[in-house]
Amino acid sequence: MVQTKLTIIGWQKFMSFIGNLAAASSAKAIGKYNASVAYQEALYERKKAAVKEQVYNSVEKPRLLDQQDQQYSNFFVQSLRSGAEMRAGTTPMFVALKNKQLQSFDLAISDYNSKVTVNDMINQSMLIEARGRGEEFKGKMTANTEYMKAAGSLLSMGSQSQSAGRLVIV
Repeated sequence: MVQTKLTIIGWQKFMSFIGNLAAASSAKAIGKYNASVAYQEALYERKKAAVKEQVYNSVEKPRLLDQQDQQYSNFFVQSLRSGAEMRAGTTPMFVALKNKQLQSFDLAISDYNSKVTVNDMINQSMLIEARGRGEEFKGKMTANTEYMKAAGSLLSMGSQSQSAGRLVIV
């Protein structure tokens, strides 16, 4: 009866050993998969940032500049229609300068906002990539823990085998 109980305990330890090895392998695979998904997500974010920057530089900014030119032209024509002269030191000239100053400020704000948005997207991609590295590290740490459990099962089984005077897994 004692011998059978030791054999069952030994078999359980052996199966625990096998289970720990399988769990370690699974943990590593899951960690690698999660890291690869995060890496792909980070690449996607970087591509979106590059597209956003390209769209701003080739579409939105030129459109804003054209709009500003059109607004200034309308202002200039309306000023001339009013009969006011555009001479240095006159109110129409000061208003025209103020309009150009405001347009330059609007363009600078637009450039700034575009740059901040692109940088934010790139930073987000870096955070996602770091999360992926963390997932891979977590998988490796879990695998190492399972390897240690497997070694503990073997040592325990070996100790029981030595106490019984024979291999206890059969």
